[in-house]
Amino acid sequence: MPEQKSSNNLQPLDLTTDDNQQQQQHQQHQQQKPDQKNTISSREESVSNESQQCNLRKEKKKQIKWLKETPAQQRERFIRQLRAELTVNASDGGRGGGASRQPFTRGGSGINGIGSSCSRDRASREADHRSTVNYSVDENPERGNWSGRLDFVLSCLGYAVGLGNFWRFPYLCFSNGGGAFLIPYAILLLLCGIPVFLLDLSLGQFTSEGPATCWEFAPIFTGLGYSMVFLSTTVSTYYNIIISISIYYTFASMTSTLPWNNCSHHWNTNSCTDRLPFVSCGEGQPQPNGTCYNGTIFLGIYNESLFQKTTGLRRILASEEYFNREVLKVSGDINKFGSPDWKLVMCLLLSWIVIFLSMIRGIKSSGKVVYFTALFPYVILLIFFIRGVTLENAIEGIRFYIVPDFSALGKARVWKDAAGQIFFSLSCSWGGLMSLSSYNRFHNNVIRDTFFVTSANCLTSVFAGFVIFSFIGHLAGNLRVPVSDVTRSEFGLAFIVYPEVMNLLPGSNYWSILFFIMIFSLGIDSQFGLVETLITALCDKFFVLRRHRLPLIGVVCFVMFLLGLPFTCSGGLYLMNIFDRYLSGWIVLLVGFMECILVGWVYGRPGFGKFHRFTEDIALMMRQSISPVWRYMWQYVTPALILFTLLASVADLGRTEYTKGKGDYYPIWADALGWLLSVIPLLIIVGTGLSRLLMEPVGISWWRRLRDLSIPTYTWGPAIPRYRLLMAPYLEKLGVLKYFYLDPKRNIKFIDVFPIESLNNMDE
Repeated sequence: MPEQKSSNNLQPLDLTTDDNQQQQQHQQHQQQKPDQKNTISSREESVSNESQQCNLRKEKKKQIKWLKETPAQQRERFIRQLRAELTVNASDGGRGGGASRQPFTRGGSGINGIGSSCSRDRASREADHRSTVNYSVDENPERGNWSGRLDFVLSCLGYAVGLGNFWRFPYLCFSNGGGAFLIPYAILLLLCGIPVFLLDLSLGQFTSEGPATCWEFAPIFTGLGYSMVFLSTTVSTYYNIIISISIYYTFASMTSTLPWNNCSHHWNTNSCTDRLPFVSCGEGQPQPNGTCYNGTIFLGIYNESLFQKTTGLRRILASEEYFNREVLKVSGDINKFGSPDWKLVMCLLLSWIVIFLSMIRGIKSSGKVVYFTALFPYVILLIFFIRGVTLENAIEGIRFYIVPDFSALGKARVWKDAAGQIFFSLSCSWGGLMSLSSYNRFHNNVIRDTFFVTSANCLTSVFAGFVIFSFIGHLAGNLRVPVSDVTRSEFGLAFIVYPEVMNLLPGSNYWSILFFIMIFSLGIDSQFGLVETLITALCDKFFVLRRHRLPLIGVVCFVMFLLGLPFTCSGGLYLMNIFDRYLSGWIVLLVGFMECILVGWVYGRPGFGKFHRFTEDIALMMRQSISPVWRYMWQYVTPALILFTLLASVADLGRTEYTKGKGDYYPIWADALGWLLSVIPLLIIVGTGLSRLLMEPVGISWWRRLRDLSIPTYTWGPAIPRYRLLMAPYLEKLGVLKYFYLDPKRNIKFIDVFPIESLNNMDE
């Protein structure tokens, strides 16, 4: 019998081995999981690829089908698509266009379900305001929109707040009664500046069109937009010279000693301040002409007023000689025009390159650049204010700036200057505001933006005055002359007075660089708006240029650079004075006056009771009714004030002088050139109106032609169909709804999309 193993010989269980085997199996299972995940993801990718390919095949089939469509079939398809789009937009609570599922049933009070957003309940409006706007997606893809909430506001602020705020306002303030000047300035800002500013912004935003094409509410006056484009284009050619000079000074400040620090340079004359020093003449012999000698040795001047009266000479600041004799190389008169200075030409070229690069993507790029260029000047102004008020004799300059002379309020010239500064500072009626607002979303709060920009512009002007005159008071104390003798011109404030003040500060190079970078920032923002006016006008008039915007910007900048070359010559400063005097004066006021008349009386013609079309259009954008005060401003108050200022400006236009009040006049041909420049916009307005009259069909009376060209076309209105739909209620009341185009680009009328039988009975 086989021998049986005893129980004592049994092997024990190896638990360790089992644990190891379980761990190995677990690891293998974990290693298989990624493979399974990869397999699943690859299957999902293949499925998504298949679905994409399927969608592409469907799209291709649709395109092939569309190619075989007749024009009538294609039109029917467009109508179905538009009806579906508007119905979908209407079903989301009115945010897309404000209608219901069955919006176009006739009722006793008009078309039910459509209505301006003014009639919507308050809760619905508040829900709309709380809704988030996706700025990464354009509302108007063909044209484009601002890509940030503050892009438009800062662009408007930068366009309006320019060099005029920095030197022109303080100069006008102290020469027109000091602090008393703020009274007419504030009154005219409220009654004249803000209404025209709102008019410009609203017109561009409502139509999504620039100044060249937004006048279809009165086609005979289309030339008004062309005149704005001409003014902005012409002004930008010489305005960029100021930016170029700031670049010149910035580079000149990057030296160990500022070049205008003393009178030892080759461009200095014997009238430079260092060569005519002030002396007490205690040890010398005072002369009858105010000079002091020690024998035959000239010591200096002991009485400057006597010296100026007897010799006809004056002490010239080193900064003034640097500006006139080295930077601009100003000739004796405009007849000695000279040739372009290569340094200024290079700075001019650099400034246009900066503008091109900043606008390379249109408003998408310039809208981001303004975050720096619009805000940086305020930082520098604040720094200079803190530094300025701590200087010796600063209070004398500030006192000269703000002490009111109320007797000046009785002079018509003070009110004329205040109104002119409002238009000059806010940049109203130049077309730039229309161009910038045309890229807004339809429901942007244009009234809020108007009050913000105009208020910020006004406060900037006042604040800049405190900064400037604190430094002027310090300079006057060092020169021992009255403050009024330091400030001889508005242009000289930036490039003569301030550079001279820099010499008196420790670390003058750094202060100088900061100052001229600020001047550059102030100027470049305004230049963006001027150039954008021309670019927008060309793209709106010739749609094909929208696809070639980059080369268009390049060509425009290059041509403008060439047009600016004459201003870099020795006689360029005189030419700049001619352009500035005649292009920023009465003609801009005339354009603003015509704007108010067109909107207040021609488009918003009387006879409809309390109804006014333009205020209703703004209400559609605002989603709520607006005050009727705006209507009365545009119809009565604002045009009356502009007309007064216009007549006073024309009456005050005499011959141009080299030095104001000296009687040394420019030659006749120079003033003739200025009048020609200012009359060209007027000729454009009249010529365009006459051409539109002549282009009307033969056989129609002239009165009928004039009437037809003074009412809105049936294509007038917002660019996007769902916003054009908002005009339906009041167009029905006016009896023109059945002629109204809901999609002008595809020639689709309102009744093509939403047929209404009873429209045939409406009063035409």
